[in-house]
Amino acid sequence: MKALVLGGGMVGSAIAADLAADPRLSVTVADRNDEALARLARLGQRAGRALVPVRADCSDPARIIALAAGADVVVGALSSVLGLAALRAVIEARRPYVDISFMAEDALALSGFATERGVTAVVDCGVAPGMSNLLCGHAAARLDPCERLEIYVGGLPVLRRWPYEYKAPFAPHDVLEEYTRPSRLVEDGRLVVREALSEPELLEFEGVGTLEAFNTDGLRSLASTLKVPWMKEKTMRYPGHIALMRVLRETGFFSKEPVSVAAAAGRTSVRPLDVTAALLFPKWTFDEREADLTIMRVTAVGREGGRRVRLRWDLLDRYDPETDTRSMSRTTGYPAAIVARWLLAKRFERPGVHPPETLGRDPALVAEMLVELGRRGVIYTAASPEPL
Repeated sequence: MKALVLGGGMVGSAIAADLAADPRLSVTVADRNDEALARLARLGQRAGRALVPVRADCSDPARIIALAAGADVVVGALSSVLGLAALRAVIEARRPYVDISFMAEDALALSGFATERGVTAVVDCGVAPGMSNLLCGHAAARLDPCERLEIYVGGLPVLRRWPYEYKAPFAPHDVLEEYTRPSRLVEDGRLVVREALSEPELLEFEGVGTLEAFNTDGLRSLASTLKVPWMKEKTMRYPGHIALMRVLRETGFFSKEPVSVAAAAGRTSVRPLDVTAALLFPKWTFDEREADLTIMRVTAVGREGGRRVRLRWDLLDRYDPETDTRSMSRTTGYPAAIVARWLLAKRFERPGVHPPETLGRDPALVAEMLVELGRRGVIYTAASPEPL
């Protein structure tokens, strides 16, 4: 069997390595970045795995269609700006698809097209969105009724360095979107919109310490697929990060509107966001073998067996020095790799575009996901139901 991974970055590499560990699979990874291709080639040689890097421009739908034609399953690990076009191209190629791109557009709008083509696609299949959706879908099906869902999640460097005490585990513009994209929440059964970085709060997590949380647009499909009256998602950083990002945003550094600036050859037009990304990301890039961590808490409140209870799942995952795989790459990539195997085995076969909460309604799939992640060292701890 053949698997195709679109994107050979940190997450795409983790997905490819996981899939290639299966001797039944040969894995092709498409990317246009020379450094990524060289890293993937070394990874395949070192592990003796059937992992083949291929130079390809994944912004070209025709190229994706051609590559997908030879695959039994496709996994998307591209930046958000390429996500929707890649999804459409894979559906056009009539191949099952798993995606983690966190696209700004509504991927479910292509569900009808996928149904017509007989394609099963699972989108937002990372950690958050992804595992957060899976667990929320499971909780909503388990509780009757489910009254409240809360997601707190963050990816952080273990070592805190001035001035930002932050490193970015994925694409620059996708990180900055968290500080600008309006946040959708559900309050009293109504969809409401809050400003990004709003409603800050402090939380204490064992093994990490104090973190600050702020509204981000992480509910995504949950806001419409689950009938739960109270839902929110917040991103976590080390304390002080919110204030720094708000200053940059309010000054205009995250703006996508071009501004005219003086240059040696006269005036030129630039997008502040592009300049900000160019300046920030050398400081936000992880050093070689630098340790990171991923922390998430999913909480659900509702009635189970006639009593009102709180359910909770916690994740605290750290960089794996043995495989040199960052925590965010592990926690994001492995769920996608596991679901890709399910699609190959037809464990989940339902034409259309599906968010992970759809799979979360099946207790057997949820249990298997948690076991498979645990085998890879990504451990979600489920607390006993807490009576309220």
